[in-house]
Amino acid sequence: MIELLMLQLKILQLQLQVLLLRQKLTIPNLAKPQKIIIHHESGWLTFNGVDIWHRQKWGFKSSLGFYCGYQYFIERNGTFKQARRDNEEGAHTVSSQYPAHYLNRTSIGICLMGNGVEKDFTPEQYRALKELVDKKTQEYGIPKKEVYGHRDFSLTVCPSDVLYKWVLDYKT
Repeated sequence: MIELLMLQLKILQLQLQVLLLRQKLTIPNLAKPQKIIIHHESGWLTFNGVDIWHRQKWGFKSSLGFYCGYQYFIERNGTFKQARRDNEEGAHTVSSQYPAHYLNRTSIGICLMGNGVEKDFTPEQYRALKELVDKKTQEYGIPKKEVYGHRDFSLTVCPSDVLYKWVLDYKT
């Protein structure tokens, strides 16, 4: 009960910052996620590097204090960082198939450090990805068929072939 009250106070604080200070913030107020979309980072930036890049690119902060557009980012050693709440709008996928912002408001974006082309992802990353996807599909009742690669929605090579194969294998 106390955690719920604290979250509601945090949401009110964020809403005031948006209104009074004209800050670009996202607020955790969306319905439960319906999809999970897998990405790769494409370079060798750590979470902090991606957070800085996304701050420069989009400039809106999550309720957790990060600019990273993914809900989760998995480092090479398998540790992951949560950048946005699961019910908070992300900045990871756009598609001409859907209205603007739709996928970012209805999905959880998970990004792995690296690109899978120059060097495959680590066993630790694959293990963390499976554990995280398993947890989120169970938590929100997301069917495995609703786990996608970024390339399913946009003209991109993301996620790389090796990671996209993982996505396809996960669905079966």
